[in-house]
Amino acid sequence: MDRTIRIGTRGSQLALYQANVVKEELEKKFPGNLFQIVVIKTKGDKILDVPLSKIGDKGLFTKELETAMFENEIDMAVHSLKDLPTRFPEGVVLGAVLKRGEVRDALISTSKRTLKDLTSADVIATSSLRRKAQLLRINKNFKIVEIRGNVNTRIRKMEEGYCTVMVMAGAGLIRLGMENYISELIDPELMIPACSQGAIAIEIRGNDPVIAGIVGAINDQNTLIATEAERAFLRTLEGGCQIPVGSYSRIIGAKFELTGFISSINGEEFLTEKREGPLGLAVELAVQMAESLQNKGGREILEAIRIDNPFDIKELPLSGKIFISTRAAETGDTLPDLLAVQGATVFPLPMIEIKPAALKPEEVANIKHLSSYDWLFFTSRNGVAHFFKQLIDQTGSSELPVTLKIAVVGSKTASELEYYGYSPTFLGKEHGSSELAAEFHKAYQPTNQKILLSMGNLADDTLKNQLGAENQVERIDVYETCQPKQADPLIMKRIEEGQYDLILFTSPSTFAHFSSFVDKKILGNLKIGSIGTTTSKAIRDTGFEPKLTAKMSNAEGLATSILQYYKQS
Repeated sequence: MDRTIRIGTRGSQLALYQANVVKEELEKKFPGNLFQIVVIKTKGDKILDVPLSKIGDKGLFTKELETAMFENEIDMAVHSLKDLPTRFPEGVVLGAVLKRGEVRDALISTSKRTLKDLTSADVIATSSLRRKAQLLRINKNFKIVEIRGNVNTRIRKMEEGYCTVMVMAGAGLIRLGMENYISELIDPELMIPACSQGAIAIEIRGNDPVIAGIVGAINDQNTLIATEAERAFLRTLEGGCQIPVGSYSRIIGAKFELTGFISSINGEEFLTEKREGPLGLAVELAVQMAESLQNKGGREILEAIRIDNPFDIKELPLSGKIFISTRAAETGDTLPDLLAVQGATVFPLPMIEIKPAALKPEEVANIKHLSSYDWLFFTSRNGVAHFFKQLIDQTGSSELPVTLKIAVVGSKTASELEYYGYSPTFLGKEHGSSELAAEFHKAYQPTNQKILLSMGNLADDTLKNQLGAENQVERIDVYETCQPKQADPLIMKRIEEGQYDLILFTSPSTFAHFSSFVDKKILGNLKIGSIGTTTSKAIRDTGFEPKLTAKMSNAEGLATSILQYYKQS
């Protein structure tokens, strides 16, 4: 082929590892072709403070990648197979699976203890109801807590005392070279793995025979047979990865063996079966086993789990409220979800557009020579996300030099950094540039340090100037903030007619850009919510007054202030 073949992936360290494995395998088979990795963020990556079991898992980590395929932004998408729904959207098919890695769950412990060493005094962290059910079956007195985030984030939380041990998939740790954290790979007879655990999948368009032929060249047939059977078992039960269901298969010559289970969340009701037969009947055996478990009481167990949802509250504090958000339309925006879970309807009216910047030659050189810097500064989530996009575009990797120390502002910026597999050396609490510089100086008294700032084009040079008094500071603008060319006419009509409760401005720019689209008479009647004092000042400077101003200048702070406002009114 004479075109670049684009491999879509999430941007986490593990996802990028898996995408690079696919890229390397394809390059071996097709050395004359150019393969490029394209990073796309998914909904599952941005909602990190809500248990997966409460927000659903159908397409949580896959939908945006599938959309990118339909829009011809990528030619294939690489996933952990267990993240893929058992039924594909129309127009998408499973193109190939690579040879399966480790299928077992791993116990993570700083003291190298094993499962038999654990007592009811331990706090065990896991993101899976499947693991929770099987742990409680081993010991009903185990204390089990939810944990989200990438591998690095979870390990850091454990080391900080959030839990004493964790259970997660062994394959991810092994692929990242972090086997030293594993104290035990748990026998699958004791803890049955998730369906398809340990397998890397390639999703493609159904009408693309050229790409189908390319990815088919790296398909592992035995892995495909085993995982298709396990997915058929799960599909028959109409289950996702967030119900207590699992399966474990083995291929021995021409024979196929499959063990599966259904459990209540507390592990007290536990049904399991084992089937074996000819390899060619693997899927039929899996379906038969699922139907048998359903008939033995599994159907009632799963139905009870689906009905018992303590978060299904009919009267939510923001029910019936309509908000209009002027934030940029980005996957990383958590504000709509924070308001929606409280019952609100949120309409997007983005008043700024954020896009990757065209780097200058000296900025490209900065990215390619990160090892020459002592510190890398991020002052926003966009600064992180677009820096790594630029880094991947320029170097083909998200890897940072081990000697590079990282400073970030705020927990959300830190969370964005951890998504790419890194934790900050310095976590600043102050959002103002002068305050941040003073806070950093107090902590480190830096002199003669070489510092790189990752920022947007509208950020001023206050931080650069203050840090540069005693250090060598350079700046790279990794993204641009600009005004959209038009505003949604239907949303604007809603505003003109007053059919909303609050219009939310999240920066001085969002208000300034919005003002350019509307008649000045409408501005005087606006019902305004502001993300913070800086934005409120910009609004007041034009003669208007917000109904509320968030005490913390972030999505969580604004959502909290909105809740308080309506409780008081």
